[in-house]
Amino acid sequence: MSVVSCLRPDPAALAEEWRSLVEAEYAQVERLREFRDDDHYAPIAHHFADDPHRSGDPLLDALRAASRPDMTWVDIGAGGGRYALPLALVSRQVLAVEPSEGMRQVLRESAATHGIENVRVLAHRWPEGAAEVVADASLVAHVGYDIRDIARFVDAVERVTRERCYWVLMDRAPSSGFTRLWEQVHGEPRQQLPGMREFLVYLLARGATPNVRMFVRQGWQIPVDELPENARRRLWLAPGSEKDQLLQRLLARELASGTTDWDFPSVVALLDWEPRRAGGRGAGA
Repeated sequence: MSVVSCLRPDPAALAEEWRSLVEAEYAQVERLREFRDDDHYAPIAHHFADDPHRSGDPLLDALRAASRPDMTWVDIGAGGGRYALPLALVSRQVLAVEPSEGMRQVLRESAATHGIENVRVLAHRWPEGAAEVVADASLVAHVGYDIRDIARFVDAVERVTRERCYWVLMDRAPSSGFTRLWEQVHGEPRQQLPGMREFLVYLLARGATPNVRMFVRQGWQIPVDELPENARRRLWLAPGSEKDQLLQRLLARELASGTTDWDFPSVVALLDWEPRRAGGRGAGA
């Protein structure tokens, strides 16, 4: 029997609360948005590429250290290959699951540029296509924030993973950026998606015992010349609209005053745990 308790929470109840947070944010965006596009990430996909040979990234170093030459990884929500391509260099194969065509194009181009051939790209939105995936390790990086059915998503991740699940999340969802400007432009507080803290509570309720490592977010800053467009998209505004004009005035004022903090999360966490087996540890969610 499930018991509602702060100290021993029911994972199913937490999954429903997660869903309510995601749906509240979605409803707010749907009510306020001034534009739609078929592939939201296509215009900004180039920001999600990175040098697969890069050094000085402690989080990536931790993932590299967890890999072996005989391993197969599945990177769920692989984006432009920021982690998939470096992992491909130290493993047998990476299955890169990515629903955005814009992102897949960036990933393929980057793989070709660096001569990386052991990445198989799967055009699915997880958990669609999970039946064709089996991997030693799974990686979910900056994907779970807006997943409605977190239980189904995590269940599918654990089913396809033989050894270890790895999950990368910021302490707050990246949509929390430009919070001050959101409130000034839209006239209401920004609905916040769940982040690392909520996911950790959910994992523990499922019976997982994850390792948790925290890192200061490195090397990420929006160039000043890209701030107007970036803020416009994050506030879901149409170029030149009344609200966009207000946003640009507010943004110019903050820049003139020397503002460099746009409310983006500064801490990123790497969680890893052993997947639950059928009939094994943890309560169902």
